[in-house]
Amino acid sequence: MTAVDAAEAKGDFRERLWDSLGSGPFLARREVLEVEGDVRVHCELYRHAPDAPVVLFLPGLGTYVELYAELLADLCSRGFNVVGVDPRGHGFSGGDRGYYRVEELVSDLQLVLDRLQLEFDGPVAAFGYSGGAISALALAERDARIGAVVCGTLLLSELEPDWMHGIGWHWTRTSAWFFPRLKLPLQQFVDFEALLDGHPAGPLISKDPRMVFEYPLGTLASLFSQRSRILSQPCDFQLAILQGERDEVLDAKYARRVVASAKQPVELILIPGEGHMLPWDNPAAMADHAGNWLRRVLMP
Repeated sequence: MTAVDAAEAKGDFRERLWDSLGSGPFLARREVLEVEGDVRVHCELYRHAPDAPVVLFLPGLGTYVELYAELLADLCSRGFNVVGVDPRGHGFSGGDRGYYRVEELVSDLQLVLDRLQLEFDGPVAAFGYSGGAISALALAERDARIGAVVCGTLLLSELEPDWMHGIGWHWTRTSAWFFPRLKLPLQQFVDFEALLDGHPAGPLISKDPRMVFEYPLGTLASLFSQRSRILSQPCDFQLAILQGERDEVLDAKYARRVVASAKQPVELILIPGEGHMLPWDNPAAMADHAGNWLRRVLMP
């Protein structure tokens, strides 16, 4: 039994977390898939139909796909086979806690796609939320099977939001050369307690043993040094940024800057009145906007 399993075995933590998220009825619809490569990759499938489009969902930093059950089930009900993937080192996947390189994650996702295409033959999209959007875009740029990408905010290393980010990224990349396994608190980048303030799941998520609260410098350096082709050339996939108009992590002004700087056409979809925590604050709105856009570009 791992330390995480032991922590969960002390009580009904998972049930209380599910209740706080209202995710029980949605989790009942999931199928668990385990894809074996050099590490075991945990996936959660919400099945619609063999010929329906497939959406690969990548969670944000620190989190894992079980926490997004309502969003994934809602998107599935709109006509998609939705597959949430825990990155290696996260959630229920194998690997060193919190550690991966984007290139490794892309290879894992390609194995997941190979497995899914044994039973699904619809078009494929990637949907990355927050930090997961970086890897979703990297996958699309490396695998022609991805026909569309939805980014729940999109951070590009070539476009620092401000000078403090630039200094922080430079320090992280330099330090990672010498101390790739040295860990930094996630709160320096994403303050879950503040973002989930007032949400009934907030106190439980902040104590969830499946969360990653400290990140190796190697992981952060890999994420924050990704170079994207969309700034230099159009790509063979459709791309949208979908976020709340009041996002507290990456604001709408930054999203518009990405759209203006990209050679790749990018559709910006802003949801009025919403902030960064859309998957928990208003999953139905996020699923509705993502589903409408994906239907339009994948099934014209």
